[in-house]
Amino acid sequence: MDDKHGEIFRQYDLKVYNTYRARGAFLLETNQGIKLLKSFEGSKNHLIYENKVKDVLINKGITNIDLLVPNKVGEYISDDSSSSSYIIRNWFSGEECNLKELKDVQNAAKNLATIHMYMQNIDTTEEEKNYFLQQNLSTVFEKHNKELKRVRTYIWNKKQRNEFENNFLILFDDFYKQALNATKLLGESQYESLYINSCQENMVCHGNYNYHNLLVSKNIIATTNFDKCCIGVQITDLYQFLRKCMEKNNWSPDLGAAIIDSYNEVKQLSKEEIQTLYLLLLYPEKFWKVTNYYFNNKKSWISKRNIQKLMSQQQQAPLKAQFLKKLFSDVME
Repeated sequence: MDDKHGEIFRQYDLKVYNTYRARGAFLLETNQGIKLLKSFEGSKNHLIYENKVKDVLINKGITNIDLLVPNKVGEYISDDSSSSSYIIRNWFSGEECNLKELKDVQNAAKNLATIHMYMQNIDTTEEEKNYFLQQNLSTVFEKHNKELKRVRTYIWNKKQRNEFENNFLILFDDFYKQALNATKLLGESQYESLYINSCQENMVCHGNYNYHNLLVSKNIIATTNFDKCCIGVQITDLYQFLRKCMEKNNWSPDLGAAIIDSYNEVKQLSKEEIQTLYLLLLYPEKFWKVTNYYFNNKKSWISKRNIQKLMSQQQQAPLKAQFLKKLFSDVME
């Protein structure tokens, strides 16, 4: 253990036996079980709100979550002598959720539905509601559409284009039409009332529900990293998880149905939620993400990986269309 971390450990009622490097953090073997030490540069207010949500889950019997560990003076954030800030969380043994393993993804969907049931009507101050409110999807879609169009104009006006840029122009029209269609259908759907009701009922979303944040051991799932939790439409969590699963499994309709059915076993989706899930999947978010990454990074050198990500959107587009048609054929009626 180095002196810097020893300085932090002394601020806690913990005996640390061993430390191991983890991705961007340190795993700790302690007298109170496995913990995770991580540097902290976020919002203290959000950290307090995050732990309020977790306390609700703990009181409901959901114990496999990374609750923050307070230091000796009851604070969640501890500083060292160089003013660097750290937090310690409860942690768990296990492997990341395997998106190729049917049982893992089904259990992950049920786990999500369970925490969603309990993350409702949580006491929330007006200040918290103002700060931690999920952005309206109509605003998000419109913003992304403008960004896509701006990148297209930028690339079109270039005299010399690289491989990424040439492929982007080839693909742009089809994906932009999808984006406009999803935006139009969103405005005609029941999303707005779902959003208003979700905010009024203080429904909380995990905000980053993906396989990296799910640790699986003997069919028990630990849910971690609530640092993007917010008040809003909970189905956005299922969308994030489902989209990543589908991308990793060639948009298999059977797998998609299994994930949705597993969620429904625990928490029944409403018609408005199914509509919103469909529209989120219809919008070409991954195409926008790849485009946004290109535009906000060095353009003189484009990695082969980013070109592959762009082209994979074209390759997976027919499979995605079949998936949406099979699972959501009646959703907008």
